[in-house]
Amino acid sequence: MNALPPYTIARYGVYAALAMAVAAAWLGTRAGYPFDQALMRAIFTFVLVTTVAFGAEAIVLTSPPRPAPPPPADHQSDDTDQPDE
Repeated sequence: MNALPPYTIARYGVYAALAMAVAAAWLGTRAGYPFDQALMRAIFTFVLVTTVAFGAEAIVLTSPPRPAPPPPADHQSDDTDQPDE
């Protein structure tokens, strides 16, 4: 089983995509682009980052589970490693 609950990476990826889209729109308008061009840049950024987030989530969810660790070895002294007298 994976340590992360399902859709954790995708959820935070969408939050990050939304923040990056807002930043792209704001920085675009501050740089002098028309609002419609800044908005299209923001939408493109949102779609791109969201796609990467869901792709990462798909990789994590479809990866095989880690194998279980081997049980600890039971060390009992058998007195077999003592030389015969």
